[in-house]
Amino acid sequence: MHPSHIAIRNPVFVFIMVLVISIAGFQAYKSIPREAAPDIQIPLLIVSIPFPGSSPEDVESLISNKVEQELKTIKNLKEISSTSSEGVSVLTLEFTSDFDISEARTKVREKMDQIKPDLPADAEDYQVTEINLSEQPLMILNLAGDMGLLGLTELADDVKEEIEGIPGILEVRRAGGLEKEIRVYVNPDKMNYYKLALNQVSSSISNENTNLPGGTITMGPTKYMIRVPGEFINPEGINEALISAPNQVPVRVRDIAQVVFGYKEVTSKSRLDGLESVSLSIVKRSGENLLAIRNEVKSIIQRLEKDYKEDVKFSILSDQGEHVQQIVKDLENNILTGFVLVFLVLLLVMGISNALLVAVAIPLSFLVSMIILNVMGFTLNIVVLFSLILSLGLLVDNAIVIVENIYRHRQAGKSRIEAAKLGTKEIAIPVTTSTITTVAAFFPLIFMPGIAGEFISFLPKTLIVTLSSSLFVALIINAVFCSTMMRVKVNKEVTSDFDELKLVDHSKILRIYQMILRSVLRFRFVTVIVFIFLFIGTFYWYGTNTFPRKRIEFFPKTEPSEAVVNITAPMGTTLEISDGYVTSVEGYIENDMDKLDAVVANVGQRRGSGASSSGSTTTYLSHVVLDFPSWQNWVEKPSEIIKNLRQKLVKMVGVQVKLAEAQSGPPTGKAFNLEVQGKDFSKMIDSVEKIKKRIKDIPGLVDLTDDFDRSRPELKVIIDRDKASRLGFRARDIASTVRTAFNGKKVSVFRDGTEEYDIWVQLDQSFRKNQSDLASLFIFTPTGEPVRLSEIAKVDTGPSYGSIRHVDTERTITISGDAFRVPGPVLVMKAQRVLKDLELPDGVRYKFTGENKGRQETQVFIGQALIIAICLILVVMIAQFNSIALPFIVITSVFMSVMGVLLGLIVHDRPFGIIMTGVGTVALAGIVVNNVIVMLDFVVKLRKRGFARNEAMVLASAVRFRPVLLTAVTTVIGLAPMAMGMDIDFSRDSPIVFGSESGSFWKSMALAIMYGLGVATFLTLIMVPTLYSLIEDGRERIKRLLSKYISFENLNEIKTTPKLNEIN
Repeated sequence: MHPSHIAIRNPVFVFIMVLVISIAGFQAYKSIPREAAPDIQIPLLIVSIPFPGSSPEDVESLISNKVEQELKTIKNLKEISSTSSEGVSVLTLEFTSDFDISEARTKVREKMDQIKPDLPADAEDYQVTEINLSEQPLMILNLAGDMGLLGLTELADDVKEEIEGIPGILEVRRAGGLEKEIRVYVNPDKMNYYKLALNQVSSSISNENTNLPGGTITMGPTKYMIRVPGEFINPEGINEALISAPNQVPVRVRDIAQVVFGYKEVTSKSRLDGLESVSLSIVKRSGENLLAIRNEVKSIIQRLEKDYKEDVKFSILSDQGEHVQQIVKDLENNILTGFVLVFLVLLLVMGISNALLVAVAIPLSFLVSMIILNVMGFTLNIVVLFSLILSLGLLVDNAIVIVENIYRHRQAGKSRIEAAKLGTKEIAIPVTTSTITTVAAFFPLIFMPGIAGEFISFLPKTLIVTLSSSLFVALIINAVFCSTMMRVKVNKEVTSDFDELKLVDHSKILRIYQMILRSVLRFRFVTVIVFIFLFIGTFYWYGTNTFPRKRIEFFPKTEPSEAVVNITAPMGTTLEISDGYVTSVEGYIENDMDKLDAVVANVGQRRGSGASSSGSTTTYLSHVVLDFPSWQNWVEKPSEIIKNLRQKLVKMVGVQVKLAEAQSGPPTGKAFNLEVQGKDFSKMIDSVEKIKKRIKDIPGLVDLTDDFDRSRPELKVIIDRDKASRLGFRARDIASTVRTAFNGKKVSVFRDGTEEYDIWVQLDQSFRKNQSDLASLFIFTPTGEPVRLSEIAKVDTGPSYGSIRHVDTERTITISGDAFRVPGPVLVMKAQRVLKDLELPDGVRYKFTGENKGRQETQVFIGQALIIAICLILVVMIAQFNSIALPFIVITSVFMSVMGVLLGLIVHDRPFGIIMTGVGTVALAGIVVNNVIVMLDFVVKLRKRGFARNEAMVLASAVRFRPVLLTAVTTVIGLAPMAMGMDIDFSRDSPIVFGSESGSFWKSMALAIMYGLGVATFLTLIMVPTLYSLIEDGRERIKRLLSKYISFENLNEIKTTPKLNEIN
């Protein structure tokens, strides 16, 4: 028995099931976690190895080269790159997307442990970190005011502690402010008087500040632990640490040094709207509800604002929760809007009660989907939310077809139960098949490669769930609702044995459509020729007009939520000079302050790091963040503000300035990225300058820079190895003493309750001011004799590399730029044309990477996915129709949809988006065939009942005209708000507002589906009957020819048989 018939016989059970689905679905929707980005695995690991006080050349030769050779043997490693900077080596490992990042992390640690003994003894422990989009800060809280940096730091630490107490918070990172530490400033003259080496001072403090267990001792019935407490109780205790005792005269730290419990040297500054500030980056745990945590954080901030009033300004930047909240609101409003619009469309055709029977499929399918997604462990992120919005129009398709078929049988005089059983049974197979074909079209997209693939894969997964849910709701719940509640006015002449096919003659629209269709079928070849002409013409127009100008894009460009001005001064630039450059940028922005939510200036900091990297000075790096308001509060579009600021930044000289925009979607690399590789830096630099000179005038290419740090001032200690060896010195001992004296050395940690403060040993500031101080530094021989550094080494000045970068173990300089109002692929194509005849020195070569690299990989996959989708659809069609000819008629609708997609790009003058338009086109392959399947299935049934070829086609097209049109219209209407930039919010005075940016990221996909479906539906109603008529006509002619041939053969056989008998 058919499942729908069982449900129709048990309506009470189905109504109870609807109640359970409603409660469970609503509960699932409320409890499912909200996140900004999907929790995707980015196949990147970053290995950092601090080597304090070392030059980039030393870091390259002693660390980077060795580690690269060891790590490159790991399987599934796609690319390894490194940056050797002052005091630190940072290696980035990119793996194939199918390789588990946890396994990769384990392999990297194993390799690093193997190579560790070969690294310099002074190199610090390595760190392996991975990038997780769900663990990016959900917001950045800035505290600014006139209470001084110390007061802001203490307040920030208190706020940090309170926020970390919120369930679901992973960590809160503080940037800026003051850090306490203990510095032991050694007087070299006093040290020399007592004939002490600097390393002796370091060792003595380290050895004195320790707790050692002494075992146990049993006294009577009790066992006592023995402990020797040696840790310093207070900072003053360091003064009493014993260094040596020549002739039983103790020499303590206080005799040769000054102990200062103060603050670390300020290497960075931060300002919020011109006021000194400290920031807190708040990170939640993966899978936790972003909106719930955001609300708790905001409640803390609101309380603090009341407590501190005007003294401290609290500002929230990079608020992911606000973006997610807006999308969740969009989803809820779109569901309500979709319900209303679908209801209004159906109201015109079926009346109020029957329109409700169809429209109820939207919330029910949505609630079933929520239950399944919650069980699968999904979160409500921007991709899942858009998938649900996209599916709104598709959710009612199955319900429309089934309810409309039942409605037709009711109009023909059948009872509710009889109409429901017959209507559902007739249409169940084609509806199921059409759902399977749509699922088949989306299925290949799950396997899209790369980070973009991980990001987009949530779309097909969500749509497969929602479409399956809509099929269940249509076949079971809608059928039962119709069997119990459908109301239809039946004409008096209609009896129970009335032929429902005659109903098509009752509609004026259907009579006109039948007349047009009969005319078309009389001129089949003309219709096909016109279609081919339109098809080729659309491709030709797009290929000669739109494509050459717009080309293709990877991810669509949207109005940014924030922009960052990155300022790179020459390496070695002091914090004060860098601050001057930042102040200049703040001055350029001053007149636009009313158009921005906030301006955060960070001096001496890399973007994305709270302070300078371990072992590396970044006082020459700064950035200014412009936080734009939400689109409802725009005074001027962010892109216009950025354009004007870009023109002002040209005036800045002596520094490298880049203006970057925050974009939606996964990380994709620079729009323009070109890597120059070789071994000789002088040849590579010349090549870089030649390339930049050629491409700098390409329209749309902005912020063209390279990542080669040309030089920085350096004092080189050139050791006379012959003299040094005779005195018993090793190069490592000399370097270690110099680093401790001038850079400082962390020797121990002072603990005060739960707080820990580093203890550093360093020469007093007055003895490390210039080159002569370095030359006069005393170093002690193994026998304890002091020797000046100038006696065994030469101190010289000269330039040095700022940093050295490798890609796949080769020295690399990367030229990068951003695209301004031009798709990245257009820039790459123009650059390839300009550089075609460029001659490079021997051993130097270049290649395009960045976004271009990922785009080519995805471009190939999209083409393969479309072919696989078509093949899967063909297999399903052949299985249903048991025919080869009919499935190919179905597939023509796919080509019709492609024609519609291109028409949409022409009309809106947009580039072809590899991800958005490409995925939309693949999705269309499954959507547009649904109507054709339903139509041809009915044709086959009519032919079995004895109808002639053309008459069956005309009648089937007329009967299916209403559901075909309704399914297309509801899908288009569901996507229209997003495509038109319409923001619908029923909670405000003006519920409908145009110009919304909330869905602009997905606009390309919405337009592709709208135009593709619209054109394909229109052509389906004309072309499918025409093609069917032609194919059937051809098949009948072949049959007649074969029958004549067989008859002729049989006749010859009959004639020859008597002759054979006569011979016998």
